[in-house]
Amino acid sequence: GRPTVSNDNLSDLPAWVLDPNVEDGVAGVGIANPSKGGLRFQIPAAELDAKANIAATIQSEMNRITKEALRSANVNGADDVENFFSQATKEVVKNLPLSGVKRINIFKANDGTLYVHMVLRKEDYSEFLDNSRNNLAASLQKSGLSRDNIDKSEAASKAIFDELDKERGL
Repeated sequence: GRPTVSNDNLSDLPAWVLDPNVEDGVAGVGIANPSKGGLRFQIPAAELDAKANIAATIQSEMNRITKEALRSANVNGADDVENFFSQATKEVVKNLPLSGVKRINIFKANDGTLYVHMVLRKEDYSEFLDNSRNNLAASLQKSGLSRDNIDKSEAASKAIFDELDKERGL
């Protein structure tokens, strides 16, 4: 038989495990399985997991917003532009200041599983987005795209970062 998650288990978990979102930043939960080595091993593993989840959240947010921005900048079908943005957003996420991610909650369940709640605060995220905006602008100039596509891409880029700011209430 499959193991069933009984609601008893869930009700023992803090609310943030099921809904990590916070007002003032991008948050994620990391989970580490029970370990003979105890917390010493579990904490770094869970924190790494949380950071990966935060990065994934930001990546998918960027992908979605980028698609919309490129559509409205009328660059559909311009493969070179789409490739540029696909590379650029990967770069952006690669440069996420994950060192700025702080642990705000930690919980150990009865079965030994460890949960951590981590957040990249608004001000760190905001500074990161400003840097990314500038880096993107610089790489656009060096991109070898046509002038027209650079103009469209600049418009798309502005739309992307404005939307990211807006969604995060920056």
